[in-house]
This record gives sequence, structure tokens and C-alpha cells, in this order.
Amino acid sequence: MNSMKPKFNTAPIDSQIQHHPVMGISEWMCYYTNYNKPCSGPEVIDQCIDLHQHWGINHMVWNCGRSVVDYWSDLPNATMQCVDSHLVGGQDWSFVTKIMEKICPLRQAISLCRDRSMPILGRLGMNRHYGSADYAGVTSRFAYDNQHLHEKTKLGNPVPHRLCYATEEVQQERIDILLEIQRIGVDGLVLDFCRQIPILMYHPALVDPFIAKHSVDPRKIQSRNPDDFQQWFQYRADILTGFMKKLRQAVQKQEKMLGYACPIITRVPDNAPWLMIAFGLDIERWCAKDLIDGLMLSPFPLCRDDPGHYHAYHVEVAHRHNKICIGGIGSKKLIESGTQQNTGFFDPQPVYNWAKKQYQAGVDAISLYQSETLVRMDYLKETLTVIGDQKLVAQRAKTMPEPDFPSDYPICMDWHTNVPGQHSIDVSQVGDGAL
Repeated sequence: MNSMKPKFNTAPIDSQIQHHPVMGISEWMCYYTNYNKPCSGPEVIDQCIDLHQHWGINHMVWNCGRSVVDYWSDLPNATMQCVDSHLVGGQDWSFVTKIMEKICPLRQAISLCRDRSMPILGRLGMNRHYGSADYAGVTSRFAYDNQHLHEKTKLGNPVPHRLCYATEEVQQERIDILLEIQRIGVDGLVLDFCRQIPILMYHPALVDPFIAKHSVDPRKIQSRNPDDFQQWFQYRADILTGFMKKLRQAVQKQEKMLGYACPIITRVPDNAPWLMIAFGLDIERWCAKDLIDGLMLSPFPLCRDDPGHYHAYHVEVAHRHNKICIGGIGSKKLIESGTQQNTGFFDPQPVYNWAKKQYQAGVDAISLYQSETLVRMDYLKETLTVIGDQKLVAQRAKTMPEPDFPSDYPICMDWHTNVPGQHSIDVSQVGDGAL
């Protein structure tokens, strides 16, 4: 083992411990884009790490890419961010290219975290490809050029921002990137499955073998009962489980070569058990087969059929197999793009209450999404600097007055949360959003 690497603990913590690890999920460039702030130079990476440490965030989850990668890559088929275009959705991201011409953000972040004894995990979006010409700067050439790999909806329409995991090419492209991130020296991998879900849809590479085996066309299943989709949903999830097995074996092989461990954490929505399978995320099998070392939850209600949150379920699954379960606080209604003042959209009591519920369910740590921006908002500091203190969180959740927000106010949710629900098993409600 490399004695210089901080220890990332993958064992569930004692339930009596009051202070929990706090993990910042950071994409350093997003603050400058969303708030129209000038980016001075490579020193912004140092500033980002320093601010996290100053706020008591003791673990970094560093973005390594989605479709494109955000580090210096030697892979012939990987595309680095903004190589093909500086414009992303009409915004100028040329400052990212200028930074990456001078330093590798990932390697710089690893070096800084080593100096501060902060574990740093490398995070990769697992099916977030954008796919349109307006987003060429963040769409890889692999995704843009291989239209035959684009997913299909139940109605047969192409989905260019997702690629089909039933194909060998798609699986290998993600594995190659994750293995390179491992070699660069992170303390663990975070596989982010929260964008886009469902991970698998209705590509012919999925549908045709299913029809041949079961004599049922899944595109023709029309029902409002999840049980009627069980065989199809499980079949899709098994495809992704096969990918997870290949990745685990490849990571373990490389662990032996490198001489140190590289845990695998999957970031998933905190949804109902049947929905997890519908999304392709068979977390019970992943834990039981030792394909992962833990779960990281994202508060992400997206389905009309079941918009609830299931912290206790995820914790129970993880702990039953001696895996960790990391809770999650999203940035929805904690921040608003373009303003650094709280204009009434934020109230701290729901944040304490949200964390309290997850601690009561038994989570081992808390993650903060979009932390690169959260740590720059002075009005959040009093709340987020104590979010790892379970006792204080519970006390403030109980004693602080509850705000007069609507019952469906999406505070603490993922930024892309759609409260009415973008997806459903009922195609008549959502069309191309059908699960």
C-alpha cells in the first residue's frame, strides 16, 4: 500500500459516533459558469480545495468527466472537455480549456488533497452524453460519432444523450476511463448513475435478445402495475450487473499492479426497490456479489408512480453486506444561479431535517452535491459546516421553526429533480419518458 494515500474507510461506522464524514461533490468549473465569474487561472483548483477544507468538508469527490473527461487523458478514444467547442448550451467555457492547457485539474486536486490528508475519490458520470450540436464541447467524439449506439425510447425514438450498455463498445469505453482514473491515483471511484436514468431503455441490442428468449416484445407491455414489467426490468438490470462485474475484476487486477486498494462507490437515486431495478440499478445484487464497496445516495424523485425517498432501504441493503451507505443533500433551493444572496429561497431548517432523517436511517456519511458552489455562499456556512455533527443536526432540526414552504418544495433535492415526475411505467402519461 502507498502510505502517502489517505485512508478512505469503506466499513460502516459505529452507530454511536456523532461526527460523520462529509463529502463534497465538486465540479470546479460550474461556479464560474453559473455565476458568470471570471476564472483567474490554475490557482482556482487550489482555492476550491482550500474552501472545502475550511468548511470542514473532509473528503473530496472530484469530477473526472461525464461524456468528455476533465483531466489529461492518454486514451486514444477519450475526448477532453471543450476540445471541439468552447460553447456549451450557449455559454462560453473557453476558460476550462485555458486551465487544462496549463494543468491537469485531477492530478492537481490529488496532489493538494494528499498534502491535506483528505481522501479524494474520482467521479465519472455513467451515461450523461448530451449528444446535440449545441453541447459539442461536453459530448465525446465516441458518443457523437456512434449514433448506432444511442439508446431508443419505448416509442422507438433515438436518445442521443444515452448510450446502450448492452453493447461491448459502450461498456469498454467507460471501463477504460475508470481504469485510467484509478491509475492516476484516486483513493476510490464514484460511479454516478444519477444522470441519465433509466440507464438502459429500448435499444435493439436489449430488445431483440429479450424477444428471442421470452417471446414477448417489451415495447408492447401496457400496464400500470410494476409487477407486469418485472421480467423486463430485471433483464435490463442484469446487463448492467454484468458490466459492474467486468469493472470490478478489472479494478482488482489493477489494484494488484498498483499496490493499493481502489474502492468502488455507486451514486444512485434514493428510490423504491422496484424503481431501482426499473432504472437498471440492482444494488442488492451489486452488494451481495461484492461488486461495489458502498452506495452514495442522491435525493432525486423522478417517477410519478413512486416519488418517495427510501433511505432506510438503501442503508439496510448496504449494511447487511458490510458496505457503507453515504447520504446525500442536493443543491436545489440551497443555491440559485447568478445570485450569491439568499433572496428567500433558502431556509436552514429543512436541511437539518433532511440530514437528521438520513442519520436516523443509519447513513455512514453525508455528501453535498455542487459543493464547489455551496462553499462560496456565505449564507450557507453556518449550516453546512456542522452538517457532519449528528447531535447538533438533530437539535436544530427540532428547535428551529419550519418554513412556510409548499409540501413539494424541492429543497435539498438534485438540481434536475422534476417533482411531478418525468418518468412512469404508463406510457400514456409521459410518452418518451416511459420506463
